[in-house]
Amino acid sequence: MISIIASDLDETLLNTNKHVDAYTIEQIKKVSDQGIQFVCATGRPFISIQNTLKEIGLYDKENTYTISLNGACVTENKNNRILYMQPMDHSLAEQIYKIGLQYDVCVQVYTIDTVYAYRLNDDERDFLKGRMQVKEIHETDLTFLKDVPIMKVLYENTSFDYLQSIDSSLPTNIRQACDLSYSSARYFEFNKKGVHKGIGLKFLCDHLHIDINNSMAIGDNINDLGMLKTAGIAIGVKNLHPLIKDQVDHICPYTHNEDAVGHILHDYVLIKK
Repeated sequence: MISIIASDLDETLLNTNKHVDAYTIEQIKKVSDQGIQFVCATGRPFISIQNTLKEIGLYDKENTYTISLNGACVTENKNNRILYMQPMDHSLAEQIYKIGLQYDVCVQVYTIDTVYAYRLNDDERDFLKGRMQVKEIHETDLTFLKDVPIMKVLYENTSFDYLQSIDSSLPTNIRQACDLSYSSARYFEFNKKGVHKGIGLKFLCDHLHIDINNSMAIGDNINDLGMLKTAGIAIGVKNLHPLIKDQVDHICPYTHNEDAVGHILHDYVLIKK
């Protein structure tokens, strides 16, 4: 029996207009009313998803939770209470940042509540509009963040092939020290080794005394792979990235613009409960 559901946001729960459609909101309310945990699992910071939490009725709500920053942070929605965090080593983040400056990418550095962007372009600025605020920077190192935990670094470029070429040329020490992933057909992401959305889901299951076999994960992209492999049942939306189609138990026949998550909750949780 499913007791906890972790859903990715961008290109999964959210439509292209960055909102949750009415049918899906209705299904989330139904599973929540039955005592099933519905958890947003995102690569973004917790502070950036407050409007989504409001739409689905989980904003500032006690005993509801969010997995953010690709699993580097788990927060109780009530009072933004951090339960778990896994920052990167600062020297590692610094090395990744400086390597990024050598490529044609927008380099983004994530702290708990702020995103800093070097070489922010108009296309990326438009893409982020309505998702989260960023602070544009021009520093060539991260000394200005020396006393601030760094949770994630990413490179942005709309060419997946270009990002993969950077991936293949990374120094061995970075590959060994990081969990690497991709998302939104434009991001190459770096987290501390062993940190991914699945770790956040496992932490929450332990925290809530839920058997991991009674968990469900819903996603669309490579940065969802950790939780898709960790959960008891893994479901991809129709717009699932081709590279991970063999990693899910089921693929929903609907996209994120067609209430995919709502249909999954109805068909795999509410009807089967």
